[in-house]
Amino acid sequence: MSSSTEFSPLTPKESNWDIDLPFNWKSVHKDLEENRFIGTYGSDNAAFHGLAGIRAGVDMAKFHSKRSPDEFYIPELEKLLSNPRVQAQWAPLVTLDPLGMFASRPTQSACTAHMMIPELQHMDTDNVIVNEDKSINCIKLAVDYVWNMPGLAKRLHMDEGAMRKALAETTQNTEVLNTSINTYMPPVGGATIYFIGDPSKIAEKTTEIAVRCHDACCGSDVFGTDICTCRPYLVYAIQGCVETAKRGGVGIIVYFRKEGRSLGEVTKFRVYNARKAQKGGDTPENYFKQTESIAGIRDARFQEMMPDILVWLGVSRIDWLLSMSSDKYDAIVASGIEVMQRVALPDMYVPKGATVEITAKIAAGYHSDKIETEDIVADLRSLELIRERCGQVYNLATQGKSHHFSLDTSKLDQVADFVVDVTKKHYGDFSKVEYHSRWRHFLTGSVEKMVSKWKCDAVETVRRLIDLCTISVFLDAGAGNKWHYVDCEGQIRERSEGLAIATFDMFNDGAFSSDPAQPHRVNSLGLKNLTLKALQKGFQVSENNPMVGLDGRYKLLKRLAKALPGLPEYFGGEIHRPGSIVDYILPRLDADKKVNIKVLWKAIIEGFESIWPENLSGVRRGDVWVYSGLKQVGVPASDMVPFHKLSQWLTYSLLEPLERLGMKFTDMHLMTGLAEYRNGGLFVDAGVLTPKREEYTKMEFDAGSELVVEWRALTLILLDKLAEKIRERCGLTAEELPLVKVLQGGTWQAGRVIAQQKRGNRSSPITVRSDGTVF
Repeated sequence: MSSSTEFSPLTPKESNWDIDLPFNWKSVHKDLEENRFIGTYGSDNAAFHGLAGIRAGVDMAKFHSKRSPDEFYIPELEKLLSNPRVQAQWAPLVTLDPLGMFASRPTQSACTAHMMIPELQHMDTDNVIVNEDKSINCIKLAVDYVWNMPGLAKRLHMDEGAMRKALAETTQNTEVLNTSINTYMPPVGGATIYFIGDPSKIAEKTTEIAVRCHDACCGSDVFGTDICTCRPYLVYAIQGCVETAKRGGVGIIVYFRKEGRSLGEVTKFRVYNARKAQKGGDTPENYFKQTESIAGIRDARFQEMMPDILVWLGVSRIDWLLSMSSDKYDAIVASGIEVMQRVALPDMYVPKGATVEITAKIAAGYHSDKIETEDIVADLRSLELIRERCGQVYNLATQGKSHHFSLDTSKLDQVADFVVDVTKKHYGDFSKVEYHSRWRHFLTGSVEKMVSKWKCDAVETVRRLIDLCTISVFLDAGAGNKWHYVDCEGQIRERSEGLAIATFDMFNDGAFSSDPAQPHRVNSLGLKNLTLKALQKGFQVSENNPMVGLDGRYKLLKRLAKALPGLPEYFGGEIHRPGSIVDYILPRLDADKKVNIKVLWKAIIEGFESIWPENLSGVRRGDVWVYSGLKQVGVPASDMVPFHKLSQWLTYSLLEPLERLGMKFTDMHLMTGLAEYRNGGLFVDAGVLTPKREEYTKMEFDAGSELVVEWRALTLILLDKLAEKIRERCGLTAEELPLVKVLQGGTWQAGRVIAQQKRGNRSSPITVRSDGTVF
């Protein structure tokens, strides 16, 4: 086993931990090998070892130093812990011996296992991670603590002498006061790590990683008592780890023996009893007060120590942190580990008896995806908040405080010149630029040819066009690089154009209408009757022509079928169709046929709100995501960033059919640029935004990853700034060249051109995992 660190380490973010420890992990390991330490092996079982040794007549210390010939190391773990880049992260470790598995007397050991979780019998079998009997293949690794006393005192910002004195008093072991010995084996429970997936892949920078750091709760974890969320969250996290492993990543559950926040079960049950017996009953307001009144403290876990295990394993980035704890999150980030997305426990998993606990913790700053009040919901729907929140992220970037991208605005002038050149090549001059909308993606003349055959009045024409446009926008999320569509002329169409033409053909064939006599419309009953097979056929999807997110699109259409009848104000009282939005707007026109864009926005953002999928935490909030850098403790939803990309794309796209009736929309400046991969890719490919880690361009991210949220927020503000520079070059005002035309002329086209130049297949520089509903 090599312990060399003379290699390039994994590159974690800046750590608050001290890595220049005179007495370091090598010193600890050497002390153990030379039998120079305070305390005993066996952690919280040491006393039983002593008694058992008497009864068996065995010198337990001597016996445990023998390594059986039947023992073997788990190859994947040996490969991970032998990796020089992983070892190069060990410098700040102060609570364990990183070579404990390979020591003469081990403080760590591992084996393979099958995990059987009754609540997870619904998971799909793949015979790699999940077996036919629904058991989960895993590796489990036990760890006993070994404390580096000087290093630990420094980590905890304690005086070492005071720390030793306190430990000597509470353990009745005066040897702890011997400052000539710095290695201490405390009589506390250790931890068990459960790996789902190949742990050796943790050392690879691009490996997707899901983590839960779980503190033991025997009552809930083992016996299912309902006063807390411990077992439900543990089960939910295991499911998340399984899903990650099935995608080729690694799931890590670290199970710490810290019963009752390390206060112990006796104290914990006293607190439970007091909470239930207090005047007025158990309440969130008194949740922590009762703990403090009985234990004297709120928590004894010292989460600053917790990330040592993750650092030891070489974890430098967590894609899914399945924890709501603010203390754990802060400790992990302080260790230099990057957290891409925090996943709160869905309400459906919270036992009735645990409501007080979860409410109190959220009020104290725990992460939550909940949107508590109608006022917050209204704010998150508003156009104004989109630009405001994205602006806050942009301000962090200008101060060098962004997490994932570096910002170089000096390159905006070059980007402006490039966009102007691309626009001129496509349109000749800016007076010919059209709106950035779905209508640009249909075959030239196809829409007007269809309209010319309709025998209906102008308002019904607009209803039908809104129906077509709405269904086409909702089906416009990225289809992937392998999908294409062959149109009626035999031409191969890809991406947005292919999706648009496919939906046009389906609309023209009556696929979304329940009435064969009225094929050119979209109504709730028609969507309800639509089958997945019919949608698959309409998109020409096959084994050789796969589409990303087909199932997500289908589910969205089914939710749309349910939403339309529920809001007759927007969608009509009889047929229930998107086109009835025109009937909502017409009475709100002034004498000059002007109407505020907020009227159309209200119909779209409220009318279609229920069609968006639930996020991982079970919350349905649409294109609104969390960015931890904005969080203000005590201010609900302060860390939520709305984009509403598809809703704004639909709004822009509905302007043209509505303007057929002479409507004029005011306050268009409230609308923003579209935070999607073409516009965002333009800024990355042009060097305005640079990923802070090279591996970001080689990975796949969930739409809720904070990297994606940051990228989109910066993109949205940069589009505003770029639009100003383009107008200056063209001598046009914001009214003459509105943002919707800058996008079309424009940034979207330029993003596609530069992607072709950089990668040939026009793919995005940052890959986002699509479910067919966001991008």
